Amino acid sequence: MIASQGLERDPFAGKRVLVLGLGRFSGGMETVRFLRAEGAEVRVSDNATRTALAAAATACEELGAETHFGPQSETLLLGCDAVIANPAIPFDHPVLRAAQARGIPMTTEINVVLARCQAPVYAVTGTKGKSTTCTLLARMLEAHGFTVHLGGNVGNALVARLGNIRADHRVVLELSSFQLHHAHALGRSPHVSVVTNLLSDHLDRHGTQDAYAEAKRAALDYQGTGDVAVLPADDDAVRAAGWLEAGSAQRIFFGAGGRFQLEDEVVRCVETAATADLGGMVLLGPHNRRNALAAAAAVLGTLPGSASAVTAGARATRPLPHRLEPVAEIGGVLYVDDSNATHPNSTLAALTALERPIVLIAGGKDKGADPAVLLDAVARRTKAVVAIGTSAPRLLEGLGSRIPAEAAPDLEAAVLRAAALAAPGDVVLLSPAYSSLDQFTSFAERGDRFQAAVRALTGGV
Repeated sequence: MIASQGLERDPFAGKRVLVLGLGRFSGGMETVRFLRAEGAEVRVSDNATRTALAAAATACEELGAETHFGPQSETLLLGCDAVIANPAIPFDHPVLRAAQARGIPMTTEINVVLARCQAPVYAVTGTKGKSTTCTLLARMLEAHGFTVHLGGNVGNALVARLGNIRADHRVVLELSSFQLHHAHALGRSPHVSVVTNLLSDHLDRHGTQDAYAEAKRAALDYQGTGDVAVLPADDDAVRAAGWLEAGSAQRIFFGAGGRFQLEDEVVRCVETAATADLGGMVLLGPHNRRNALAAAAAVLGTLPGSASAVTAGARATRPLPHRLEPVAEIGGVLYVDDSNATHPNSTLAALTALERPIVLIAGGKDKGADPAVLLDAVARRTKAVVAIGTSAPRLLEGLGSRIPAEAAPDLEAAVLRAAALAAPGDVVLLSPAYSSLDQFTSFAERGDRFQAAVRALTGGV
């Protein structure tokens, strides 16, 4: 990859920029909006069809961007001065390789935000819990009195709103490994970086666990002495990856052995005995109390006198879409959408959070994580499993005869079968433990389809 060479800070006026990957979320569209406002000529390319991205395509063209859909080749680079790549673009994409060979610098929307943002940035990374921790952190900062801009991988691109972000505001960013992979070229980390955990994930994209961990370290590697790293004191994988020593920031540790610890529903600072009460938080499960602890450590560790804001922010936070989101209760059976559980550990957390007997819908695209621990927990904690997606045969083989388990051809059939297996007082839980990309464009589409199938059980639409 070509180093950004200051590309992010320089005005794009008069440059021709290729936006590689429009995507189904807001990042590509907002990048086009930002570039056109700066006076750049913009060429947009996505390998999906124009029909699939019709609304975004029309919006880009109305802004004066040139659009290309379908197969992508290096001819897209003709006349271009720079490339801004969507996080979904593979690192070894032929167009990116060609740009490197031609000396055309590339960057990302997140890199532009990190380079130009005038407000302190609180970033959250890790394998699981990022979106919820970001939301908790944003609500706590708002309760402290700040205007907060929440964006990044949580699904809200901020690049086109940079002009509205003032120095006395706060920005909260969720940063994925795909986004942070390119942040190494920027050589800049956020002012406050919060790490939730480190698990094995996205090996289909990064190749190895070491490469995955190295990508995420960009959130820490370039922090200076005036910055803050909020780290789990009790995560062996974080320690083994060298994250506890990354960068030069002040370190704030949470969890067992850390400065901030959770005692029942109370966050306690072991150094000062100061406390913040998380009682009344509506998010389910011990994993979400852990997420709240991480967010609280970031707020309490950087803003003295913020205990009441931590409490108020935790209580104001509602479940995010597709994250242990109750959908409906039908005939005494509760239906819960946890489609964002794309890793076995997330499904483990969901199984722990729910106290009812569980009929589990699980399966999808295998990203390389070991399912052994998950299968043992499923066998102990659920009354039945309906498997979907390309990993269904492996799931059924792994479960064997320990519990009733069967495959369904699609999600709608899985909901019907799970409903038949459930009894009043049970919960039908969609918590797949695998990526959605074998059958769906995203975990959000998978969750939306689940919710529609649930509504259809009562004749809803």
